[in-house]
Amino acid sequence: MTVDNPPPVPTGTGKPLTHTVADDEHHLHKYGYKQELHRALGLFSSFGVQFTSISVGSVVFTTIVVGFGFFGPASFWPFVIGGALQVFGVGLAVAQLVSAFPLSGGVYQIVSRLAPRQQWLAWQGGWWLIIAHTVAVAALSVSMVPFIAGWFGLGELSGTQITLFAIGIIVLVTVVNIAGVKAAALLNNIGVVAEAAIIVMVIVALVVAKYDRAPASVLFDTAGTVGPGGNAPWIGFLFAMILPAYTISSFDATGNAAEETKNAARTAAWGTVLANTAALIGGTIFFYLLVRAIPDVDAVMQSAIPVKLILDSAVGSTLTTIFEAVAIVALMACIAMLQLTAVRVVWSQARDRQMPAAHWLHKLNGNRIPMNATFVVTLISIVVCCWSSLLSVLSAMTALAWALAYGVVVVVGFVAVLRRRLPEHPFNLKAASPFVFAVAIVWSIVLCALLIWSDWLRVGVGMLVAIAIGFGIYALIPSAHRGKLEREGIHD
Repeated sequence: MTVDNPPPVPTGTGKPLTHTVADDEHHLHKYGYKQELHRALGLFSSFGVQFTSISVGSVVFTTIVVGFGFFGPASFWPFVIGGALQVFGVGLAVAQLVSAFPLSGGVYQIVSRLAPRQQWLAWQGGWWLIIAHTVAVAALSVSMVPFIAGWFGLGELSGTQITLFAIGIIVLVTVVNIAGVKAAALLNNIGVVAEAAIIVMVIVALVVAKYDRAPASVLFDTAGTVGPGGNAPWIGFLFAMILPAYTISSFDATGNAAEETKNAARTAAWGTVLANTAALIGGTIFFYLLVRAIPDVDAVMQSAIPVKLILDSAVGSTLTTIFEAVAIVALMACIAMLQLTAVRVVWSQARDRQMPAAHWLHKLNGNRIPMNATFVVTLISIVVCCWSSLLSVLSAMTALAWALAYGVVVVVGFVAVLRRRLPEHPFNLKAASPFVFAVAIVWSIVLCALLIWSDWLRVGVGMLVAIAIGFGIYALIPSAHRGKLEREGIHD
């Protein structure tokens, strides 16, 4: 089959999908694939894939400084509003599409099936997610190094030392992911517990501990970031809405693990919705209490690690160190899930012969893990680590790559919803679907504009370079296969 004659997409009947392994395999087969990966993930693990990919409590440790820089402590409000748009706009829309297409590859698979004449766009969507996840793996690994080094009294590290430590973290995570889906699921489940623990422990500590709480007015303190000498209030507010793009994203993480999930059409969608909602609620309470615990606004605004300063002042350095240790465990799981997601996108594209060296990238090891695809993703992350000084820019590019990919898929999904072209899917927003998809589209456009506007030369041009590299890789796909998705029987 070619792009002009794509595999048929079965229309929905409104009846729930069955729950047996055989039905999962049949559901996969009707899209032209056979079961190759090992299905071992239930609802908790599926929830965990998304929850640990977000890792909101741990990520706030390193990213809250972004919001403070744009809007001071008052960035709490843009976080809540932007987070709600992320979760109940883009997140819900992507969850419905994942339910309709529970396939490894996520955005790539969805766009390639709903817009079969735009295979280059589907491929680029997958490529943007590969960029987002591999760069995120590098960024989080580098951000962990100062905390770990501090435990061993290593003091300030050189750029080379930070890079080597970060590479060691990436290699360790890679070993877990190639050990098998059960090992990855175990780390994932540990990560869920650690992530929940860090949120709960910090919240309880900040509620119970006795310290001088900042007045409620601190929630409206922009700390000089707007007004005379700063941006107009609305500009600072808008830029602060970038923060949720760093902390709550990777919306198709469960979708990329769908072929390893039991009853994936239902479980993967609900897993992502529950995880996104939990992350938003937990992150909002976490953020609120941190702001109310600020001891000195000026000192916090000048600090490179404001969360540590706030917690040290409120609950003491010993508890703060414990919080950091739990956060590191959660971040390790987060890195593993981000890497797993990137690997599944590469593997899915290779399965469709939409990658150079597709046969090699599609190979599985004895544990049914895409070993070669894992090595490639690991190598990209290691290369990115070598430019650790640019990670602030690369982090913005990560958020932009996510926003672009999800923006494309919600536009394509919106058209499919209006034309009623989605296949049967148990997670269905029904009459609310057009509204949710419309909100997701508008927010995606705003978010992309804000991310580019924040540093148009390095972030905007950098993303254009990444897109150009993607076109170069796409051109290297043999012309006999490029854009031609002969999905039925390609593994035989």
